[in-house]
Amino acid sequence: MNPLLSATGPRSPLVERRRYPRLRALIDHPWFGVFIFFLILLSIGLLVYEVFFSPSPSVLEWVHLTNDGLLLLFLVELILRWLCSATTRRFVASHWVEILAVIPMFRIFRLSRVFLLVRLLRVFSLGALMQRRLAVYSNALGHRWVEHLLIFGILLFALIFGSVGLAAYEVGPDSPLQSHSDAFWKALFSLITGEYADFPRSLGGKLVFCLLSLFAMGIFAMITGTISAVMIEKLKENAMLKSENPEDLSGHIVICGYSSKVAILIEEFLASEDFRSADFLLVSEHVDLEELRASNVPLNRIQVLREDFTRIETLRKANLNQARTAIILSEAGKGRSHSDIDARTILAALTIERLNKGIHTCAEIYQPEFIDHLKMGGVDDVVVQGDVSGRLLARLASTRGLQPFFKDLLTAKSGNHLKYVPVPQEYVGKPMNEVLPSLFRATGAILVGVRDLKQEVLINPQKRILATGDELLVICPPGA
Repeated sequence: MNPLLSATGPRSPLVERRRYPRLRALIDHPWFGVFIFFLILLSIGLLVYEVFFSPSPSVLEWVHLTNDGLLLLFLVELILRWLCSATTRRFVASHWVEILAVIPMFRIFRLSRVFLLVRLLRVFSLGALMQRRLAVYSNALGHRWVEHLLIFGILLFALIFGSVGLAAYEVGPDSPLQSHSDAFWKALFSLITGEYADFPRSLGGKLVFCLLSLFAMGIFAMITGTISAVMIEKLKENAMLKSENPEDLSGHIVICGYSSKVAILIEEFLASEDFRSADFLLVSEHVDLEELRASNVPLNRIQVLREDFTRIETLRKANLNQARTAIILSEAGKGRSHSDIDARTILAALTIERLNKGIHTCAEIYQPEFIDHLKMGGVDDVVVQGDVSGRLLARLASTRGLQPFFKDLLTAKSGNHLKYVPVPQEYVGKPMNEVLPSLFRATGAILVGVRDLKQEVLINPQKRILATGDELLVICPPGA
């Protein structure tokens, strides 16, 4: 039993409210949010209709009855959220706008037109609901897109608030605002310029204008900040990246797709003597330069092509005819399944092989049944996501002390490294077990395998007779 529930003494409110997991699942369900969203829209529409269209008394009574029903539903929603909230203080801090917006459901508050402003807060409760919902999808949709949508939403809500408020308090025969359309344009230009021209006469109009001025300053600051952030980001990106055109690259390494492995790949390539002077072209719509810079990747060696790497036009721009190596990573995102990701990898790999049959291509996939398809298409090496790391973990768990060995071999930055070398002429025709000690005495390298003309790799074949054209797989000492 949970010790919190079995403790002596009265149960705390926090423990009590955690007894409603089904209620929490209900109010967190997307369809519940959509339902409340449309109820708020209906409530705002009734308020606009009541103020702008001056309905007859009979119609107005139906509007009030409908609004009472909506407010009752909003009150029930708030009670449900309070029951599921950890503390009352946290509930009030998160939903104070909605709490104020349901005050007009009590008839006593309908006696004063001042409380029309309180009813208008329902406009901003819609904004609060949108902000909470969009925050959940910010990563999937992109932070900039969400920011722009929120700015537009706040501007729209402020305009509705100002239009309804000024129409209710300032429109009249002796007022500069003669019609409801005048109230709309006055609210719009007040938001844009931050000025009202004619000072509001009524108390409600003054309160509406004060709030409009605050919203105008906030919206202006948000727009300015967003534009500045975008410009600075673009300037930083242009300053950090190489200024060359991808078509001018030669002997470069093309990496299609983006993940946290990109930083490791670039680090290892730059530590290798054979690739130390190579440039890198990242082909992906999701390249994160800030993440690469945080990993100390030299961005002056990188170019970025922010396009879909499965498109032929994009791969042609990557100048694959002059590239040395192409790597296709399993790029997640946008709700893709493993099959979808593998399909994109296979499409890109086969297209690259079609554009340049001589390029060394490596692909990463999730499902091993696609390895044969890639091999038949000419892809040189295929890595199954998680396969190597899983087998390595099994070896480390079953045999103590192996990690330093693998770590030393798998990094080019320091220590020993694996390398293929041609068979020296004096070793041709000799068995591998005779060559091993002789090669170690001559070069300090340890012979571990051989690759024949058919590109078959044999590991530790003791009796294998070495032939012309074979390549020896050796563990080279540091500096060799």
